[in-house]
Amino acid sequence: MVLDVLDDEDCYNRLRAGDEFAFRHLIGVYGPVLCRYADRMIMNSAAAEDIVTEVLVKVWEKRETFNSFNNVKRFFYVAARNAALQYIRDRQREQRKFEAFNEVHNGIAVDEVIYAEMMAELQKAIAALPAKMKEVFILGYVRQLTNQEIALQLNLSEQTVRNQKTKALTILRNKLGYRSHLEIYLAILLLFR
Repeated sequence: MVLDVLDDEDCYNRLRAGDEFAFRHLIGVYGPVLCRYADRMIMNSAAAEDIVTEVLVKVWEKRETFNSFNNVKRFFYVAARNAALQYIRDRQREQRKFEAFNEVHNGIAVDEVIYAEMMAELQKAIAALPAKMKEVFILGYVRQLTNQEIALQLNLSEQTVRNQKTKALTILRNKLGYRSHLEIYLAILLLFR
């Protein structure tokens, strides 16, 4: 509903007095104009409508503080511009956070894939060891028994246990792309933890 207002000054006086019809008149006249103004800045009509709604609510709340109708109109545009610029800054900040999040998590995802692939390779390589060598290897590196304990348990000499462990590490190292013994050992600890 557009109020039958004599002029802008009459509308301003009625607004200051708390006349809701004068306020609705302002909404009817300036709402669409402000929405187009904000939308051109932010390129999002729904967000522009939200911005204008907030600006209009502020005008109603501050209605008694305006000195003239020109101050009300100036407030419309300045508040709409400031809110649109804040909207843009907020979207840019969110975009930067999103990009930083993706950057970090993409790196983590790649690391996880590499880790999972290495663990799969290690499991296959251990499974492919000859039976007795695999048994010595698991007792030594997974269950962490001493060479003497393994020798007693499997009825082997300690030298045979040492040789089997060394050969197993060499085979695994060759199958895993010549990684160091330390890398293989750490991978084994992670695999069987």
